[in-house]
Amino acid sequence: MKLNSIFGYIYILFWGVIIFVFCRDFLVIEEIEKIDFKEVLSLFKISFLQGIISVIFSLLIGIVPAYYMAYRKTILTKMLETLLFIPFFFPTVSTIVAFTIIFKMPFLKDLNILYSFKAIIVANLFYNTPIVVKYLSTALKTIPKEIIDMAKLDGANEFNIFFRIKFPLIYPQLFRGLFLVFIYSFLSFSIVLALGGIKYSNFEVEIANAFIKDGDFTKGLVFGLFQFGFIFILNQIEKLFPTNELIERGYEKELNPIFTIVSILYLAFEYSVLVIGVLYGFYNYYTNSFNLDSFIKIFSKDFNMEFPVIEGIFNSLFVASTVPIFVIVFSYILLRNYNQIVDRFIISTMGVSNSFLGVMLIYLNIIYGLNLGVILGVGYCLILLPIANSFLYQYVKGFPKDILELAKIDGLNCIERFFYIELPNLKNIFFTTYLQLFAIVWGEFTIIYTMQISDFFPTISTVNYALYSNKKIIEANAASTLNIIIIFILFIISIKIVDKNEKSML
Repeated sequence: MKLNSIFGYIYILFWGVIIFVFCRDFLVIEEIEKIDFKEVLSLFKISFLQGIISVIFSLLIGIVPAYYMAYRKTILTKMLETLLFIPFFFPTVSTIVAFTIIFKMPFLKDLNILYSFKAIIVANLFYNTPIVVKYLSTALKTIPKEIIDMAKLDGANEFNIFFRIKFPLIYPQLFRGLFLVFIYSFLSFSIVLALGGIKYSNFEVEIANAFIKDGDFTKGLVFGLFQFGFIFILNQIEKLFPTNELIERGYEKELNPIFTIVSILYLAFEYSVLVIGVLYGFYNYYTNSFNLDSFIKIFSKDFNMEFPVIEGIFNSLFVASTVPIFVIVFSYILLRNYNQIVDRFIISTMGVSNSFLGVMLIYLNIIYGLNLGVILGVGYCLILLPIANSFLYQYVKGFPKDILELAKIDGLNCIERFFYIELPNLKNIFFTTYLQLFAIVWGEFTIIYTMQISDFFPTISTVNYALYSNKKIIEANAASTLNIIIIFILFIISIKIVDKNEKSML
């Protein structure tokens, strides 16, 4: 076995150790027998419904904008492409603040959307539809124009072309996009907790409640293992779908004006949430005016004595800037020494509840006295690694092997090959991935909330949530606006880097 390959098994072993320690101390048979498994099935039902309804409506809403992105190159196309920052970058607490404002507007207030199942679904659609649009539009671009032209010459209509030619070619990518939508909706925590309420609790919320509120660790453990098992099985099904190796080509064609109209409406929906989330950071309810008073207040000394906004920003900045470096290095090593077993396990860890992980980590801190900062950093690494793997996979795995072999023949060792050959070609991808992981850590909320360490190590997301929970709406809006602006700037920078990298490869 190669030395570098051991890293993957160390990763699996680490997961095994922390789960074993927790199960050893809290998986009590007598307590398991007390669990009402009708409650488990009820939680599964509502979690599954959230996921499957989000998938259906995300597909229905996203299919027209995806077609527009695939076959038109306009300013609207560019604007639609920017929406991809929402599912991966946009902080969930900012989403909560924005939708709370929207659902309380006069023309929506009487519909009683807030604190309902509808609120959860609408927020999930805002978050996840861009994934469907991106995956589907990219898949459509891989279909060679020549195949479509030949089908038309043979008399095939648009209906037959889609179901007999396009769909067989795009379904692997489409399935992966829908799979992500389902997972993100199924594992939703902050949105369900704040916009739906306890009545619509899913597994993720109930795991946190079992650990934090009830102190029932056996129940939380059983829920966590059940959820992980379900996601693990789903991931194995996803792996059965073949990978479409067609190269993205893309071509323009005329579309019915309805495609443009629907795409504009979809863009308006997504950006209206962003704009409202930003504008209300400047709005003062008491004076009925727009100003900077709320921003001045959240940075004032007296306010920070109660709500540590400044400390939260610095803590988030520290964690978000350091953790992604270790994750990218580790992910590169794993991908360069690819092992299918390790790869499947890494992707499957997306099914581990962040609430579950947070409690396991704080328990390690309690019984073994491990440094809290180190434990928190490890937690972030564990949730980021599957994401980093998916971002870097095609670039690291797809790097021309003949070039590396020639370098090896010339006497370059693995470190020299990396610094002299791979790094110059992959540096933009590494930096883009770094920015993406930075944004995810910056907005992450669940782990610190579950670990209950916000008093010792507040982050901007937990402080923002505390403002919202304590009815400091004006200040919460300001903090949310600050988050949105920072994350959007990072996303624009990453887009510019990707565009520059693609142009340099032409």
